[in-house]
Amino acid sequence: MSRAAVLTGLVLAGCSGAQVEGECGAARCGEGLVCDLTDPAGPTCIDADGDLDGDGIPNNRDFCDHQPGGAFDEDRDGIGDDCDPCPIAPPAADPDPDGDAVDAPCDPDPETPGDTIAVFEGFNGAAIPANWRASSASWQIVGGAAVVTPTDPTVVEQLIAPLPMLTTRMAVLTGYRVDAIDATATQNVAGVIAIDRRPAGTSTVGCTGRRAGTTNVLVVDTDLGTDQRPFMTDLFASASLYELANKIEGAQAACAMVADNEAGAVSTASAGEAPSEAGLQARGATVRFGYLLVVQRRP
Repeated sequence: MSRAAVLTGLVLAGCSGAQVEGECGAARCGEGLVCDLTDPAGPTCIDADGDLDGDGIPNNRDFCDHQPGGAFDEDRDGIGDDCDPCPIAPPAADPDPDGDAVDAPCDPDPETPGDTIAVFEGFNGAAIPANWRASSASWQIVGGAAVVTPTDPTVVEQLIAPLPMLTTRMAVLTGYRVDAIDATATQNVAGVIAIDRRPAGTSTVGCTGRRAGTTNVLVVDTDLGTDQRPFMTDLFASASLYELANKIEGAQAACAMVADNEAGAVSTASAGEAPSEAGLQARGATVRFGYLLVVQRRP
C-alpha cells in the first residue's frame, strides 16, 4: 500500500527536507545577508546580523523574521516552528488548497477550511513544557526528543498537553524511534492518545503501534470499540522511524501509520468525543518521540 493511499482522508508526514542556506529563491544572498523565507511578499535577502522582528534572535538564527519566536525549525525547511503552516514537513506543491493556513500534509482535511494548529512541540527546549502533564519521572527531554523509559512494564506512561478548544474534529500526530524494549513486558506500546475529561467520566481515543511476541499491529481504541491491522514490519526496531496520525471526525476515529516500507490504516466508531487533552504514550519500551502535533477544526 502506498503512502498516498494511506493518507487519503487522514494525515501523516515525514520530517525530511533540507534548510536553505545561502539561496533565496532563484538568487543567492551575498556576504552578510541571509534568506528570509517567511516574508509575505516572497523570499528576500536581509541583513544577517539584524533583528527584523525585534525578538532578540538575530536574523541569521531566526526562522520567523516577522513575528516573535523562530529559534527552531523542526523540518529544516527554513520556516520556523512558530510560523510554519506545517512544521513537520517542507511545503507541498499545492500546500493550502482550502486557504485555512494549515498546509498539507499537516491538514487532515485539505479541501475543508477551518483547521488550525492547536499544539506543536518539537521538544527542542530544556524541559517538558510547563503546562503539560507527565505521568511520571520516566519522561525526559533529551536531544530534541521526548524520551520515555518506563520502569514498570505493566504501566502505560503518558505525556499530556492541554488543548485550546473543544471540538469533535481533530488530528494528533507524532513520529518516534524505539531505543530499547523491556524483555519482561508482555506487550510493547507506542503512540498517541486524545482524552475527553468531563464530570460524567473520561473517554479516550488511542492510536498505537503494538507488539506482543512476534505479532505487530496498528490499533485504534475508543470507548465503543477497537480495530487493528497486522503489520509485517517490526514496529519496535531501533533502526526505524515510525509515524502515526490519529484522526477524530465526529463519531468516527481513524489511525494511520507509515513504518519503513509498510503503511496502513484502521478505523472504528467513537462516542463523538471533544477531547480536552492530547499526548504521547508508551509501555514496555524506551521510546524517543520527535514531536507532537495537534490540528483542530473550529467547532
